[in-house]
Amino acid sequence: MNGQTTTGRGQAAPASGDVSSKYFKREEFSCRCGCGLNNISPELVATLDKIREAAGIALRITSGSRCETHNKAVGGKTDSAHLKGLAADIGIGSGNERFLVSKCATAAGIKRMGIGTSLIHMDIDKDKPQEVCWLYA
Repeated sequence: MNGQTTTGRGQAAPASGDVSSKYFKREEFSCRCGCGLNNISPELVATLDKIREAAGIALRITSGSRCETHNKAVGGKTDSAHLKGLAADIGIGSGNERFLVSKCATAAGIKRMGIGTSLIHMDIDKDKPQEVCWLYA
């Protein structure tokens, strides 16, 4: 990161790490269990920046990198893209927001998306089937 940036929440973020972002702090992608794992893909972060820019609204990262223990605790698949730092879940507040974010994600090149009532999962795992969208119950 170069100098000060703005996070998805509109807060200033100091320069740090090897992931460059206009809108996100690297820490937003850390495993939520507190283990410190943060293997988030710079390519994914760059894509999320494009989505945030196009949507014109803050994107709240609810899950980024996950260690195996945390992934299991939250019911993630054993081959989850979160384990490789290739996925992020975005908190969604309304149907309009869900439509806007998913539309911008597709335009930015996201080819794998999971849609839930309160989140959108996006990943760039090329080892998995492409051009798919699934629903969370």
